[in-house]
Amino acid sequence: MGEVAREFPISKSRAAGGMQSATRRSLHELAPHKGFGIANHLAPFRIGQWLRRVFTALALLCGSHAAFAQQPGVVLDLESRTMEKGEAIAVRLICTNIGVPLAPEAVVPGGLELKLLSSTPSSNSSIRIINGRRSQTSSYTFSMQLTAISEGTHTLGPITVEAGGATYQTEPVQIVVQKTTAHLGAEGDKYLFAKIDVSPRSLYVSEFAVATLTIGIRKVRINGRVYQVDLLRKVLNQSRSQFSVFAEGDVRQSERQIVDSKGVSHWYEIFHVTKRVRAEQVGTLSIGPVFLKADYPTKLRRGFFGGYDVAQHRRETARAEAILVEVKVAPDDGRPEDYTGAIGRYLMSVSAKPKRVEQGKPVTLTISIAGTPLDGLAGPDLTKQPELASRFDFTKDELVGDKEGDAKLFRRAVFPKQLGEQTIPPIRWSYFDPRKGQYVSLNSDPIAIMVDQPSTRSGSISLTENTPTGPKAASLTVLTGGISPNYINAEEVLANQSFALTVPWLSTIVLGPLAWMIVVLTSRHRSRLRSDAGFARRRRANRKARKRIHKAISNGRFGEPVYVVGEALTGYVSDRCGLGEGTLTSGEVHSLLTSRGVDDALVSKITEFLRSCDAARYAPNTTEAESARRVALQALNWISQLERAMR
Repeated sequence: MGEVAREFPISKSRAAGGMQSATRRSLHELAPHKGFGIANHLAPFRIGQWLRRVFTALALLCGSHAAFAQQPGVVLDLESRTMEKGEAIAVRLICTNIGVPLAPEAVVPGGLELKLLSSTPSSNSSIRIINGRRSQTSSYTFSMQLTAISEGTHTLGPITVEAGGATYQTEPVQIVVQKTTAHLGAEGDKYLFAKIDVSPRSLYVSEFAVATLTIGIRKVRINGRVYQVDLLRKVLNQSRSQFSVFAEGDVRQSERQIVDSKGVSHWYEIFHVTKRVRAEQVGTLSIGPVFLKADYPTKLRRGFFGGYDVAQHRRETARAEAILVEVKVAPDDGRPEDYTGAIGRYLMSVSAKPKRVEQGKPVTLTISIAGTPLDGLAGPDLTKQPELASRFDFTKDELVGDKEGDAKLFRRAVFPKQLGEQTIPPIRWSYFDPRKGQYVSLNSDPIAIMVDQPSTRSGSISLTENTPTGPKAASLTVLTGGISPNYINAEEVLANQSFALTVPWLSTIVLGPLAWMIVVLTSRHRSRLRSDAGFARRRRANRKARKRIHKAISNGRFGEPVYVVGEALTGYVSDRCGLGEGTLTSGEVHSLLTSRGVDDALVSKITEFLRSCDAARYAPNTTEAESARRVALQALNWISQLERAMR
């Protein structure tokens, strides 16, 4: 009775009233006669009727419970309806018995900020059997975070959810945001304080600012004794705090003695959280604000694993106002025609391989740019190199580079138009130097190459090496079908074929034919993986690309994971086709997949996807982490389709 009444207050009042009247009637019927009259003989029957009525009421109550439990609806569950400015609280949207819901839509006032932490809700299902009646409840829960932006009374909601073709709404909720006094007073008078420092306060787009959040928590002192407590984990309430960009950063810890306004010294643990913030767009960059909430101990108890846990506490808050940084664009005056948006300080080198090639064969042009920052750096626009375009053919796609150490490499296959001695003209690339406040143009040295007549020789070449111990034969296979077949590493294509008494031969002598066959196949497979780099890349391409995509969406933020996913997909195609990683552009991927017989519709979708990924690095802050996850799932699906299409 107590459990049912506690869960369903509406049924409680009706059922309780019915039971009380039934109880009064039964007692009234038993009360008039005293002694051993007929009423005493009928009493057992009347008591049985009374008990049956009680059990009937219980059954009806449980039945209403089952019917109520199955009613569909949505409920908004908040930690608190009273907040301080800058405070963040957890919010749950619980959807019961409505099926699988779509992502919710909410009416959020300007004074509040509501973030959906995951578009995929958690699910729960339970079955209850009461008085022989079975009821099942299925629920989906969306996790959200509500942040107070400005003071006042704000109405949150209604929040709308669609499921199974029906629409459900929550009731509007009143949220009171109070004025915070956390920033008032000197540091030494507070148990908790926070401040933000940013350098520099003015920079150019694509540059980095170094932001530091300083958190001070006074050491716990009770009855004149100082206790060692893990202040960062056991005192600072991180779930109710708002860290802005400092949620992920490098943390350093120290101690400092601070004097309060009365001249009394207190020891504080100081935490410095450092974060490099990239200026993604022109305008004003806001870093912060930060709101902190702490459950500061007033009483401690011994922890189960040693140390002290908080037994009783009081609420302490701190707030650090946002720091505004001016983000400037490179000036128009003096801007070179070949400028691609780089801002920083750089060095450039250009190499070509091979330097002797038959006409119709490509030369791999490698452009290395070293400096900082490298994120989002675009390589030279070869279409704006008139001398190069007059002597060589090449695709007009934008160069997409790969980070290697402190440099970024851009590779492009160029095809000589004429025979004989040729020269790859100087490659020009410009950047803006923020220290000098001017543009700087870099020019590479010219590279001489020799272009021969096309050869009619076979693609198979036999090499014989004469050594004192006897001749050794080696097979050389010319790599074809890619954009850089002449970029050859001898260790990747040369396999020693000399005979030796290896494991397969020993197993023939010792073991039977079946064991011999297993050992031989395993040994050959491993030997091929070691000697045939192209085969190894093809076998590992799927796993390597998937690992890279999962790492990108787990570590990246905002727009960064999108183009990393694109690079992973490009690397997969490159490995799957036996080419070096990072040598393909979106146009080359299109040509290569088409030549391999992949469906034109799939090739077009993948090409468009890669172009959008390349564009993401130049339009950051437009793709949030959840959107990046959807892009990653799409890329993984295309990898699965390519695995089937390229067998």
